[in-house]
Amino acid sequence: MMIYLIGPGGAGKTTTAQLLASQLGWDCFDLDLYFMQTVGDISTYIDQFGYAYYAQKNIECYLTIMQKVHQKGSNAIVVCSSGFMTYPEDIHLNYLELKTQILEHCLTFVLLPSLSFEICVQEIVERQMNRSYLKASAEKERDKIIQRFHIYSQLPCQIMLTDVQPLQVVNNIKNNLNQ
Repeated sequence: MMIYLIGPGGAGKTTTAQLLASQLGWDCFDLDLYFMQTVGDISTYIDQFGYAYYAQKNIECYLTIMQKVHQKGSNAIVVCSSGFMTYPEDIHLNYLELKTQILEHCLTFVLLPSLSFEICVQEIVERQMNRSYLKASAEKERDKIIQRFHIYSQLPCQIMLTDVQPLQVVNNIKNNLNQ
């Protein structure tokens, strides 16, 4: 069984995935973490090679993770990078097919702090700026969520609001598993 968590940076994907994996005893694969462990710092990579090359490399990392998941044959939670669902359709030969698989999967959850545009933007920027490891400005983070909010809020997946405690988000997802 697979669970996909998608959404903007700062939505709570990693925190939710780690708690959920711990409670369920499942494997957890975080695409950003995998990229950083195998390729290097994301911001540095983007600065050096550009966003398009980063997106292509990120898709290759995703394919490697999925190969590991299928080889292992275990239940897994996969956390996609914040921009993963927003890449241009022609960015990679396999991207459109991968994106479609994720979107059509019955256990794909979009995490957002709010369905209100203004509240979501404010909360995402605040959360991102509290991450000391990010080399970002509030303006840059604001621009990203402004560009991506309507994409994520309109995806044909279950939306989980993360304006509650992380354990509540986990319980909400677990309730969906039991249905």
